[in-house]
Amino acid sequence: MTLRSTVRWMLGVGIAGLVAACGIGKGTLGNDPATESQASTITWSDGQPAISISCKTPGGCQSRAVAVCNATNGDYTVLKMENMPTRGDMTVVRGPASVVIRCSK
Repeated sequence: MTLRSTVRWMLGVGIAGLVAACGIGKGTLGNDPATESQASTITWSDGQPAISISCKTPGGCQSRAVAVCNATNGDYTVLKMENMPTRGDMTVVRGPASVVIRCSK
């Protein structure tokens, strides 16, 4: 009986840790090791604020954009996109990836 309870508890803790580790990117500005991305606020050419995200992994910029725009249910508009990574590409040849977004209102 005690063994069964202990196994259930360990399974619950393991699942909670897995969910936390596999969650989408950090919803705040700064560095996010989970998505290997960096987000900061910039002023776009129209004088309005925007969010600049640089990333290293495929899907990292998109995951981070959704997380940063969580208040708008992950809706955002891409203003500029450069060197977006895809699976199997050569990062050294491609160069660093970046995207500039604005969260939808």
